[in-house]
Amino acid sequence: MFRILLLFPLWLGAADFEPVTLSRLYPLGGQAGTAVEVEILGTKLDGVVGVEFDSPALRWQQTTLREAGRVRGVVLIGKDAALGGHLLRVMTTQGPSPSLLFHVGQFPAFPEAESRAVPSLPVEIYGRLDGAADIDTYWFSVQAGERWVFDLLAMEHGSAVEARMALVDGRGETVAYNDDRDSYDENPILSHVFSQAGVYGVRVDQYRGPRGFTFGKNNAYVLRISQLPILQSAAPLGARRGSPAKFRLTGSGLAGAKRVYMTALRRAEYVRMTYPYTMPIQFGGADGRVDGRVLSSGDGFVEASFAIPARVPVGVWKLWVETRGGVAEGLRLVINDLPEVTGTQPTPMPYAINGLLREKKQRDRYPVTGRKGIPIHAATLATQLGGPHLDTVLTLRDAEGKKVAESDDVVAGWGGLLGNPDSSLFYTPDRDGPLTLEVRDRLHRGGEEFAYRLEVDSRVPGFQLFTTPENLTVRRGGTAVLKVHLVREMGFAGPVDIRVDGLPGLLGRFRADQLFEPNADGADMLIPEMEFRVQAPDKAGIYPLRIFGKTAVGLEAEAKTAAMIGPIYQGDWNFYRRPVAAITLTVVE
Repeated sequence: MFRILLLFPLWLGAADFEPVTLSRLYPLGGQAGTAVEVEILGTKLDGVVGVEFDSPALRWQQTTLREAGRVRGVVLIGKDAALGGHLLRVMTTQGPSPSLLFHVGQFPAFPEAESRAVPSLPVEIYGRLDGAADIDTYWFSVQAGERWVFDLLAMEHGSAVEARMALVDGRGETVAYNDDRDSYDENPILSHVFSQAGVYGVRVDQYRGPRGFTFGKNNAYVLRISQLPILQSAAPLGARRGSPAKFRLTGSGLAGAKRVYMTALRRAEYVRMTYPYTMPIQFGGADGRVDGRVLSSGDGFVEASFAIPARVPVGVWKLWVETRGGVAEGLRLVINDLPEVTGTQPTPMPYAINGLLREKKQRDRYPVTGRKGIPIHAATLATQLGGPHLDTVLTLRDAEGKKVAESDDVVAGWGGLLGNPDSSLFYTPDRDGPLTLEVRDRLHRGGEEFAYRLEVDSRVPGFQLFTTPENLTVRRGGTAVLKVHLVREMGFAGPVDIRVDGLPGLLGRFRADQLFEPNADGADMLIPEMEFRVQAPDKAGIYPLRIFGKTAVGLEAEAKTAAMIGPIYQGDWNFYRRPVAAITLTVVE
């Protein structure tokens, strides 16, 4: 049995073991059905014994270079490998590394080269921006009337690069430009119909900001040039298991859609926002696919129907569309067991409402029956599911129209680095009476892209726990430091006792005054943390850990760990996180 001792105060020292670290993967992936040589930068890599992926469709074939600061090798990508991101870890004699993201594409791969002349389209260009002076321009030929989409994948896809992109003609004059594709996704995208045949270029440059940011070694990207449709939004944003469902997808290039289907979300695909989550986070370990039927389509929309099986996994799913140009990146939605109602009449909790703010300045109002002492919790899902613009505000009013509770953001923050502009409102009535729940956009916008899912239940504010590092690795008989981090929901201010399952007694306590809140600069987060020293057993192996927090009133939560996928600007917490269910202690020789 290993021992876990509370390390508090923190001056008792650091771990006696230096873990493996990773700083970059290049290229960021490759085409399904091919082999690609990749280079991984990091530390302690001279003891590499292989690379582990989250799918059997990806396999590390051989290691071609092994040094302390880098490893190179060949990855075999199966023809049936799921499109999009996959998690990889480098396995070494010093234990496993943290995770990186590996992208699987559907088009021929073109590595960055000196000529920068792209031989044919469609293509996925695998490049990187080395240093502040590096600007990449790729040249290609098109015919008049052709529509091409230029989609850059970096932030949220395993890279720290925040990029800007421009189309230029043969003289170098700008034809089109994009920085951020929507209000929250900072990867640029361009869709352009060329009026004249000829040679054009696509220019990729870093956004450096007022401080002249560069993004260090984690600077790779994927530039996809294709005739794929662009999916921008879906409505509704959820469905109930065991029920039929119809969806309307909006975007461009969707005419002639051939096929629609859903897949259960994998851990590597989670891309939006930070703790605390209001969305379901049951990721990974659940394979699932549901085929649907295309009812109608046009350039800007697809209407599809599905029969949702009763036994599919509950959680977040992706909805994909296939056209002549290929398979379009999936939109996210929720499948669970909540009764779905229109909200025109008061309904016993819990339930879900699928709404759409179609008009500017629209306010959707739903009646709620207030009962003295019975908690009401309402939360929106929009941005967390990939919604491009909606920033919901939830307001609860009494029978006279007086505001009794309101929620704007789950977490205030800056862009995709930090923050959660969905809403989560808690209120406990002090008397019986009718209430009205109001949903609006903070900036009073509206349109087909302003869909939301409103879920209403009866619970009080609580907390979430996560641990770092992602992989806790220690030498046999040695010690390592495990950190537990406390994330409070709005309105929760009590102490939290921490224990490890199977060990007697309380191991530590977060005080009521240790708050989870934005830092003064708005670009970082103050997250209460507690350190524990873990002493390993004498036998090498993998030992599961289960860590729980509990309050005096019986609220309990189990900690998860998190795969942290850049970008890192300053401080420790500006990451896109993938929640990982299992916490393990790996003991090595």
